[in-house]
Amino acid sequence: MIHRFCERFTPDQNVEECLRSSFEEVVRLRQSDLSDRLVEIDAEAATKDLLPLAMNYLRSDLFSRVERARSAVTNQEVHPTGEPGLWSELSFRIRRRLGVLSGAIDKLLVTKTNDKYEVEIIDFKTNRLALQSQASSVTSPQGNTRSSQYAFDFDSEPKQPNNALAIAAHDYQLQMQAYALAIRELVPSFKDSTIRVTLHFLEPNLEFHLADDLLAPPTCEAAIDSAMDDILRSSQPQDFPVNPATHCRTCSFLKVCAAGREFVQSVS
Repeated sequence: MIHRFCERFTPDQNVEECLRSSFEEVVRLRQSDLSDRLVEIDAEAATKDLLPLAMNYLRSDLFSRVERARSAVTNQEVHPTGEPGLWSELSFRIRRRLGVLSGAIDKLLVTKTNDKYEVEIIDFKTNRLALQSQASSVTSPQGNTRSSQYAFDFDSEPKQPNNALAIAAHDYQLQMQAYALAIRELVPSFKDSTIRVTLHFLEPNLEFHLADDLLAPPTCEAAIDSAMDDILRSSQPQDFPVNPATHCRTCSFLKVCAAGREFVQSVS
């Protein structure tokens, strides 16, 4: 519902009405999945619960960037063609050595400065993170400490194991590398452009950016091919170790995962 809201909302709309229509559309598209749970869903309660997340997005620097890009576009194509613009729910398929990878980018924001394109890949996350403090720091391999309330870079492993934001962002590293590779391969004019990946956590309204070296084409290709190779080589239960965490709350396989159910019960 929140993803659809962030995709559809424009300043001329009423926030609650857009949330409600987003909810109705998602429920309509997922009727077969929800089946008998449909009668349990309260549209007004859902709208009320998610309104704070929507307002976080509307107050964010990201929303300002999106609206500036939207207002600057006069002729928006359905798919990127190598020009500045703003796209939402951009589907893609790329062929790799071991298979075909498909996905959908929440938002793609392309700007042009001094004859050079800058591409920002935006992915919304609704993880409800409990941070010990609003400002955190990440230590680089060189020992330099960088602090910021809104944006962090992270390397291949979080440098602070207790940093909930860094740990959550790390879970999406491979996904973001796939997005970056897809843009470079499918839009040739962006091949040598600066690509930035933004994970926007709507609660507590923070941005997280992957380090540039993680988005280099050879690095992205190696990570994706390695993951595909691991999947193809894995066939036994022991090849898929259980990793109970907060994601268990929304996992589609909770009914068949005893460890996940135990975790959810333990934190309820």
